[in-house]
Amino acid sequence: MHHDPTSWQLPVDFRIDPSWFDHPSSIHGKTHTIRVMILADRLYARALEEGLQVTAFLYRDLMTAALIHDLARKHDGLCREHGMWARNIKRPIAEKYFLGFTLPENDWQTIGEAVEAHSTRDPEIPYPQGSLTALLKDADGLDRVRLKSAPDPRYFRHSFTESYLDFAWELLSRDENDLERSFFSQRNIAPHF
Repeated sequence: MHHDPTSWQLPVDFRIDPSWFDHPSSIHGKTHTIRVMILADRLYARALEEGLQVTAFLYRDLMTAALIHDLARKHDGLCREHGMWARNIKRPIAEKYFLGFTLPENDWQTIGEAVEAHSTRDPEIPYPQGSLTALLKDADGLDRVRLKSAPDPRYFRHSFTESYLDFAWELLSRDENDLERSFFSQRNIAPHF
């Protein structure tokens, strides 16, 4: 079944199952994923405020990509392949448990490309600001604070991303259950909050 992306909302009371992760990890596991989703949400809202061409369709894809981006990691070390692995094997989790419907192939292609790109070096030509890949990579990059050092702002793809560093640090102090409960209990009328 296909679904109208403009009617999609962040699922209320959604919970991430730790068994979805191929490598249970405190560095790239459930808490990291929740923080990346929260940060992606904030960056999306900011991109909207900045007048970038972001849509409800993009929001759905961004949240889906943020959910699965590290599910296929095999270890916590440098790995440029885990995005490709997630793209290839984690679609059923996204569709069954998060979206609740089957994505059209071209939509999955877009999400998969962003998930795959998140674990690789940026190309010479930068990702467009407000694009799915740029927003995902910046959200993931902000949560590098979990490694106890601030990420280098020169690697951010949006000029406004650096302004969310304090927020990223603040998220670190919050309990996993609190983060998950508060983020997924929002009664979303539209993807801007």
